[in-house]
Amino acid sequence: MSKNHRNGAIPAYSFNRLFEWAMAVMMLLIALTLAMPGDIMERASLKPIAALGFSEGNMAFFFGAVGVLRVTALWLNGHINNGITKPNGANVRAVCSALGALVMAQLTLALVVDAFTAEAPSFVIPVFGTLTLFEAVSCYVARLDAVDRRSRLGRAL
Repeated sequence: MSKNHRNGAIPAYSFNRLFEWAMAVMMLLIALTLAMPGDIMERASLKPIAALGFSEGNMAFFFGAVGVLRVTALWLNGHINNGITKPNGANVRAVCSALGALVMAQLTLALVVDAFTAEAPSFVIPVFGTLTLFEAVSCYVARLDAVDRRSRLGRAL
């Protein structure tokens, strides 16, 4: 057990990936919200996404699956001995971040399109836009982690 675990501090692998953890939890909470009764997709700002053929059930499954996969990859990346682990966990994190960036970009675009027909743009546009940008950065960082881990494994072997 590391010193950080004994004194209750946040381990470095978690602290350095707080945004990824936050996005994973947010995806799980979005899945839960979409699974609740009611027609969330009929709200004005989400109609463009519903018009593309996305149902609440499909989106809840997508957000839930990506959220669970991401939490699992983040947990495994921090808890498995790096000398034994292949860099697949970092690659899973990269794919999940890319999927998150894609969805956040679609939500941003839907709100921008809605802003042209509404009296005022949504204040959530910059939120989703920022999430898109930082998800893209998380994807890049996860890929760097995979390459770095692969090179560390090569040196260790």
